Amino acid sequence: MFWHYRLLRLTGLACLLAALTWTAPGMAQTDSIVPVKLGLSSMSNSDRATLWKRVDQYATVDALQEFCGRNLNLRRRAWKAVGTCITRSSFRKVLRVFRSKKAKYVKEWEAVHGEPELKKELCNTWNSKLREYSRIISGQISEAASLCRSCIFC
Repeated sequence: MFWHYRLLRLTGLACLLAALTWTAPGMAQTDSIVPVKLGLSSMSNSDRATLWKRVDQYATVDALQEFCGRNLNLRRRAWKAVGTCITRSSFRKVLRVFRSKKAKYVKEWEAVHGEPELKKELCNTWNSKLREYSRIISGQISEAASLCRSCIFC
C-alpha cells in the first residue's frame, strides 16, 4: 500500500513539474524554469559555520593522509559530487580555505614529525583512524552527491 501512495505522490509531482515547464505557443523556452545553483549566500549562518568546521576537519585529515603518502583526491571528488548544484565561485572560496588550512597542517606535521623514523611511527599510529576517516569522508561526499542529484531546481 505504501508504494501506491508514493507512486501517487511522484505522479502528482511530475504533473506539477510538467505544468511549471509548459510554455505557451510562441513563448521562448528561456521563459521556463531556469536551473539554479546554490552558493554560500544561500546558507544560514549555522550551516556556514558547520561547513567551515568540516572544511577544517577535512584539511586536517587530508594533510595527514598526504604526509603519510596517501591521496584522497578530495577536490576532484567534491567537485564531481556537487559541481552541478553549487556555484563555481562558492566552490573556489571553499577550496581556497581548504588548501590554505591543509598547507598549514602539512607544514606542521613536517616540522614536528619530519624525521623518517618519527614520520613512520606517526603514520603507523594513525593508520587505522585514517582509514576510518577516509570512509567517513567518502560517505559524506556520496551523501552530498545524492542530495545534489535529487535537487529538482538545480
